[in-house]
Formats: sequence, C-alpha cells, structure tokens
Amino acid sequence: MGITEEAVARAVAPHRARAEAEVAALVEAALAVLERSGVDGLTVADVLAQAGLSTRAFYRHFRSKDELVLAIYERDARATTQRLVERLDAAPDPAAAVATWVDETLALAFDPRRARRTRPLAREGLRLRGEHPARFAAILAGVVEPLAAVLRTVPTPDPERDAASIHAVTWAVVEEKLAGGGPTRDEARAHVLRFCLAAVGLAP
Repeated sequence: MGITEEAVARAVAPHRARAEAEVAALVEAALAVLERSGVDGLTVADVLAQAGLSTRAFYRHFRSKDELVLAIYERDARATTQRLVERLDAAPDPAAAVATWVDETLALAFDPRRARRTRPLAREGLRLRGEHPARFAAILAGVVEPLAAVLRTVPTPDPERDAASIHAVTWAVVEEKLAGGGPTRDEARAHVLRFCLAAVGLAP
C-alpha cells in the first residue's frame, strides 16, 4: 500500500468503525423489538429507542425498515452458515452430514429459545421473499450451499437443486411447527430424513 492509500485508509477507518458499530446496534435493537412486539410492532421509532440512536443514524445506513430486516436475515444466515460448515465438516459421512443439516434447520422451530426468534422472522420472510426476491434468494443460498457441497461428494445429478428440495421439505415442517401444529421433533426428523436420504441415494 502506498503513502496516499495509507493516508486515505487512516481517514476512513474511524468512520468505518463507527458505521459498523451503529449497524450492529440497529440490528440487535431490531431483534429485541421483534421478539418483544412481533412483526406488527416493529417500527423504526421503537428500534431507534431501543438502540439509543437518532433517525439520522438509521437512514445513514438503511433506506427502509425492509432493509433492516433483510440485514437481520443476512446476519443470522452468515452465523448459521458458519455453524453448518463446521458441523458438516465434522460429520463422518455424507448421510450424517445431511442429518446434521436437517437437525440444525429443525432446531429453528423445535428449540424454544430459537423458535422465539424464528417465528417473527419467518412471518416477515413471506412478505420479503415476494418484494425482494433477489436479496432473499442470495441469503437463502448461503444457508443451502453447505448442504449442496455435501451432495456434490455423493454425487447426485443436480446437487444444488437437490439441496434446495431438502431445504423445502425441512422448512415445511419448520413452518408447521411455528404455526402451532405438526409432529414431534423425533417424528419430524424421521420423516424428513426418510424422504430426503432416499431421494439422494443415501438411505441406509
């Protein structure tokens, strides 16, 4: 890096650090408001009050409430993807890796603590998927990619589409549980794995 670039970097660094801190505070505040008040109670004013920031600070980083909610999805998806990659890499074989991915996804609804966070986001996701399809698809792709990477080792004829199909089957059970119905966790797991492992040639 030259002297000019170093000078610019020194000038920009404090502003970047402040921006990162404000964005993190807004995302955390939005999550707290979502869990407390649900989707209908999520307002910019409540998020700012929770974060202790000004309206100007909000619009410095986000153009709308939708962008803020998408940022929440993106942050959660990155954390989930990192956790999935670590756990799937530790799995002894592809079938176990698929089962691990399914377990992690089912936990979003069957683990009470995680369900409190998933429920309002899932409801909002139905709307965002229609209004922001490209951004939503990119976020979802990050979560499905670790599963597709496993299926490429099998291999299946179309790992990406097969991974998306496994996600669809698993997420249908998640939505059913979040809505207050559906099977037990063990029943849900057995159903999804019976269906999906056979579909990709990994049934025992």
